[in-house]
Amino acid sequence: MHQRTTPRGFTIVEMLAVVGIIALLLAILLPALSSAQKNARWAKSQTNLRSVGQLLELYIQDNRDIIAPTAFDYAPTNSSIEIGRAGKVRSASPDGTTPPIGELYAGTWSDILWSTAKPAFGPVLNISESASPWDYRFDSPDAALYSSGWFGPNPFRSEEELQKPAGGDGATPFGTGALTSERGDPGYFGGNPFFDARPATVSRPNSGKFWARGQIKRPSASMYLTDSNLGELLEVNNANWDPTNPNLDLVGVEWRYTGKNCIMLMLDGHVETRGQWDNLKDLELELGVRVLGLDQNVFFQ
Repeated sequence: MHQRTTPRGFTIVEMLAVVGIIALLLAILLPALSSAQKNARWAKSQTNLRSVGQLLELYIQDNRDIIAPTAFDYAPTNSSIEIGRAGKVRSASPDGTTPPIGELYAGTWSDILWSTAKPAFGPVLNISESASPWDYRFDSPDAALYSSGWFGPNPFRSEEELQKPAGGDGATPFGTGALTSERGDPGYFGGNPFFDARPATVSRPNSGKFWARGQIKRPSASMYLTDSNLGELLEVNNANWDPTNPNLDLVGVEWRYTGKNCIMLMLDGHVETRGQWDNLKDLELELGVRVLGLDQNVFFQ
């Protein structure tokens, strides 16, 4: 006679051991997965900046070697500003309408290059019920468009989300900083204020110039764009750009990538990754990146 045996199930100890092993594997794998995702966003952000660099080069070639300004205002009242008036950047589209953010004929590098790339990117219709019927043919996607629910491809923004918005009343150059409500939107790339071509004022006495590439001493070391939580234009913490001021620095840079890094587009079109710095003097002399005095051999002595 054969003795019948009943299959034995898992004991509580064995089940806890399996659960523990699974939890251990998850603890090991999840950080690696998160890191891989962050690295992928970092790599895609670099690709976006390289695309901007290609459009910048196209603009320079088509505009007598003039570098696209990082901020502009070519309204009819600014009759002294001729370069940059060509085209329809930030013009009424459709006729008779006004942009949801800012004024007509004023904007940033992103509006210029968005229009330069047309028809590759546009038009993009604003579907917001509360906004004007602005179709973004000659204006790059902004906070008003994102708030309407649009999240289309936009190489002029970072793949990493905006981490710490400035909490101002709107993104630069029309406001004092990105809105708190923009947290989670694609992060901004901010332009170097050295290339601000808007008419000079008391608060920005160094603006109002258009620069030719031949005037820039070291294009490969000259920063054009970097990650920003302020908006599409960065600021300098002192209107007096005194190279003897050891505390002179940029306002609005966001180190949003793993290891507290930001990425930069240089004027020659290549992209660099940089960690945090103490001031612009440190950035130039220690890290080899130039921001101000780009028409000079050396800004900080």
